[in-house]
Amino acid sequence: MIGVIGVNPMKIRSILFVCIAIWIASCGTATKPASTADSYPNVLEAEPWGNAANSYIRAEGSNDKAEKAKHALEGISHAEECIMKNPENAACYYYHAMNTGVYYSAHVAGYQNGLKTMAKDCEKVISLDDKFDHGGAYRTLGKIYTSVPEITLTKNGIRQDLDKAIRYLKKAVEIDGTYPENHIYLAQAFLETGKKEEALASFSNAAALVPQWKNHRDYTQCIKMNKELSKKIK
Repeated sequence: MIGVIGVNPMKIRSILFVCIAIWIASCGTATKPASTADSYPNVLEAEPWGNAANSYIRAEGSNDKAEKAKHALEGISHAEECIMKNPENAACYYYHAMNTGVYYSAHVAGYQNGLKTMAKDCEKVISLDDKFDHGGAYRTLGKIYTSVPEITLTKNGIRQDLDKAIRYLKKAVEIDGTYPENHIYLAQAFLETGKKEEALASFSNAAALVPQWKNHRDYTQCIKMNKELSKKIK
């Protein structure tokens, strides 16, 4: 069904579902201040969550579903070990959520369980350090509630809730308005609701910010996402 602004919601959901796998970690930084646009650090091994983050990077970078799932499972295991040893470290829960998202993108069966795990992890991150990865937990929750179907056959399953998605994504923007992804996903949520003017404003903010992040490891992907979003808005 075509939306009121001429955008096919099913296509948007398909793109966003892929984005959960590709971008769910939102570039996985957070070792620097949230407003710093720098490249991915080379010292992840020194962090208690480093192995979980590295596994995520390998998983999201693979085009092979079996390999993607393998690395994501390794990341989940590393994250669980991190949580056991560092129960108050937000990054441990964050990368548990990120790896879970990638795993279920490659292994769709039981994805509602994965979504619930991700949501629980993100809520824990928010309680410990809501600024981690440029408001990454809020951004992830916003992406989830934008991209999932409106109807689920799973009891107490997570279903699309655009009002909730927008609230989460606005919170991410509030935490770090210099991070383009926060604006990109907010624009997509606005598009899904048919609010084209608001979507265009968020898109414009993202477009203006992207050049400042040219040294970031996912800069090319961010440019690609902006181009795809531009076509939908215009």
